[in-house]
Amino acid sequence: MTIRLLSLVPHASARLWPRTLATLCLGTLMCGTDLLAETIDSPVLTDHARSTPVFTVYFENDVFSNTDFHYSNGVKLSWLSADLVGWGQKGWRQCMVEALPFVNRCDGQKNFGLSLGQHMYTPTDNELYTPDPTDRPYAGWTYLEFAFVSKTRTVSDTISLQLGIVGPHSLAGKTQTTIHGWIGSAKAHGWEHQLHDEPGVNLIYERRWRMFARALSQRLGVDLIPHVGASLGNVQSYANGGGTVRVGFNLPSDFGVQLARAGSIGGTPTDDLDPRVSLKHNFSVFVFGAADGRAVARDLFLDGNTFRDSPSVDKESFVADFSYGVGLIAGRWQFTYTQVRRTREFKTQTGSPTEFGSCSVSCAF
Repeated sequence: MTIRLLSLVPHASARLWPRTLATLCLGTLMCGTDLLAETIDSPVLTDHARSTPVFTVYFENDVFSNTDFHYSNGVKLSWLSADLVGWGQKGWRQCMVEALPFVNRCDGQKNFGLSLGQHMYTPTDNELYTPDPTDRPYAGWTYLEFAFVSKTRTVSDTISLQLGIVGPHSLAGKTQTTIHGWIGSAKAHGWEHQLHDEPGVNLIYERRWRMFARALSQRLGVDLIPHVGASLGNVQSYANGGGTVRVGFNLPSDFGVQLARAGSIGGTPTDDLDPRVSLKHNFSVFVFGAADGRAVARDLFLDGNTFRDSPSVDKESFVADFSYGVGLIAGRWQFTYTQVRRTREFKTQTGSPTEFGSCSVSCAF
């Protein structure tokens, strides 16, 4: 294309020179882009990706930062189904799926997810039998999460519903005491002052975009994954936004590494270039950095129980997480580690910011 245009330029009239040169520059740029990048709009098979569910285990703990306070521990088990576009159901089940939002996208995929999670929160000084009233209250949260994901190769929408319980029947206090006994760590003495039992309901929505997928070469890639979302419920109500940047070899065709938070249920491949399902390249290594900011309207873990008097502190209205990490894919297994630093969450918070590590292991099967 470029050579043919060059041969025509000497014979072009003066008034055609600007148009010819513009076409030449555009053609050269497009050819160069084809050589340097595989764009996300390139036709790619999705047969293997669509038939692959993913199971993910998240483990988060402040021991990775040599601390033992605030967000102390989180565990989440998540399963995300294979694509259900052609699942073959009839009657009310088909009507139910087709009534969900975002399902009629061209070349879209849809997945159902199910998660079980538990999170625990402790004050800075957990050796006190009577906790400091200006410090974060003891709290536990155990929940089931039901999710629906609709996605293409460039955009993903997740709607999830969390149902659970905050308080002694979350069993978070007993879990921490048991684990600390196993590893020989000091016991936290103030769990009898934790928040009271309260059923919890959160409705979460998040949209993610994937831009510049594999934008350097066939093997070396970089992508940008911005996101926006919101949560509404008696446990947590907020609006959030942020993004992730990944750089590495054979980047997975998904929407990035997430923490064990509301709406995170792992990620299934969107196409057959993903190393978890690729027939050619089944290994990947990458690094990433991410940020997420939340405008917080309600945080039961800080505001205290909704209908009963309980320990509480004055929360900050804006909280941000800054994180970085590394990911590795070998065959159908993916391993990631993320180091997270969280800004101050309540006004009387003292000492160093909250820091914790997040590990995830997933299998595509």
